Amino acid sequence: MYGNVITNHQLRNLLRTNCIAIDPFQEKYLKAAAYTLTPGRVLKRGEDGEYDVVHTFGTRRRDFTLSCGEYVIIEAREKVAIREHGIVGTFATASTNIENGLLIVAGQIDSHYGVKGEALRFGVKNLLAVDNEISSDTRLVHLQLVDMRGSATDPIKRSESTKSTWNDRINPDWADTHAQNYGAADE
Repeated sequence: MYGNVITNHQLRNLLRTNCIAIDPFQEKYLKAAAYTLTPGRVLKRGEDGEYDVVHTFGTRRRDFTLSCGEYVIIEAREKVAIREHGIVGTFATASTNIENGLLIVAGQIDSHYGVKGEALRFGVKNLLAVDNEISSDTRLVHLQLVDMRGSATDPIKRSESTKSTWNDRINPDWADTHAQNYGAADE
């Protein structure tokens, strides 16, 4: 991918100028060139083919047990909004997943992802022959932001299926507050 990886200093400036929003933001999760995301909710595919919330992490909630070979979707606790054209996000798996036997499936997010409250989601599969515990502090993925504003890029036009996916990720519990705090992008 062309562009420059955003450093911790640059990310702080983008947060300060509201080009990027991370809520809640915790300094301890900021790395040299990434921000560690923490688990917020666990979704499992039901018999109807839809993903349902089966666990929510919180300060008083227990860990989630991921069975041997089980696959779930983890929704990040942090709400991330990219408000500036030309900034994209990619995900890097945390190195602790090697010993923990967790396989992470993740993609990328484009400019204006999250401005309507879309949740960040990634797949997690337990590769171990035993159950695996995931807590609210488990490090699964790092969000790495890339600044392509100085590169020649055309505006992103979302397909109907992409719009549908983004809309499916809107969590009504916080979408309204998030949109008020960070604004909603025009399509």
